[in-house]
Amino acid sequence: MKILKLSILFPLLLVACSKENRNTQLQTSNTSNVMAGLDTAKVPLNDLGTQTFMGNVGGLYPGGANMPSGTYATDLLKACKNILPIDSFGNSFKHGRVVFISLGGSTCGHNMIQLKKQTTNNPNTNPKVRLLNCANGYGEASLNSIMNPDDPYWDHVTQIIHGALSSYRQVQVVYLETDDSSRYINWPGRPNLVKSELQTAMRTLKQKFPNLKVVYVLGRTHTFGNQALWNREPSPYYFGWACKWAIEDQINGVPGTEYKGKKAVSPMITWGWYEWADTFPRTTDGFKWNVTDTKDGLHATPVGQDTLATRFQNFLLTDKYAKHWYANPDSINNKSIN
Repeated sequence: MKILKLSILFPLLLVACSKENRNTQLQTSNTSNVMAGLDTAKVPLNDLGTQTFMGNVGGLYPGGANMPSGTYATDLLKACKNILPIDSFGNSFKHGRVVFISLGGSTCGHNMIQLKKQTTNNPNTNPKVRLLNCANGYGEASLNSIMNPDDPYWDHVTQIIHGALSSYRQVQVVYLETDDSSRYINWPGRPNLVKSELQTAMRTLKQKFPNLKVVYVLGRTHTFGNQALWNREPSPYYFGWACKWAIEDQINGVPGTEYKGKKAVSPMITWGWYEWADTFPRTTDGFKWNVTDTKDGLHATPVGQDTLATRFQNFLLTDKYAKHWYANPDSINNKSIN
């Protein structure tokens, strides 16, 4: 009788997985082989928590957590509190700027353009913060370009920074969103490859921007349709895992990711607002992403873009770490900072 029940149950589980049913209860990595098929449904990292995808525990941070903890959290708070106005030579200056730049491709650039509109002259934001959109949607701005200090992409970055009468030494915060152009799309090969490229890019950023303290990653939005391989699902979903693993390596002190002391080779890499969701509302915050939120399955419509930038800004204003540099110290929403 037990054998008969399992023979009926197993095909049903496979059907549920093929539909990536968000309502299916995922199993932990010690589940039986019969139930293992449920472990393949794509679920946003912040919803996944301590449950697993392909045997890997979810959450934005280690242990299925969605918030930093331990020494890493202490260091992140210190780094954010030390993001203060500086001059173009990198010296502390009360009339200086907190330069916050974006690096990546078109989706990154569109997000930064909208965020800049929502930041400039906003009484809730720090008036010293200066946003510069260094993304390049009309050229190569992949991870492969960013991690190469001699890539022509850096000429574009230089043009934007110098055109704003700023300098590489004045940059203290980076928002990075891009992917590589590899056709290697398997699991876990792709997220491991992208993780390695992210870590190389972090070392390049440390060399380029000597006063850079924090790099925010948002993952990528769900994409629809016949995009290029690096923009087509599951690549955007895997990109979130690459970000997660890069952060975990830094938390665990993996060589080549050190962010403090004399051995520092990287800025701190941390989560901003996590963007990936499918058409089911996320249980953590209700966010969902539909094809109608995009113009072409990849790039957001004006309404969709406003949604993405508003959620990113809300994160920067309310996150217990980011608000120390992004929010206006005199605003009502920031009086609780300690």
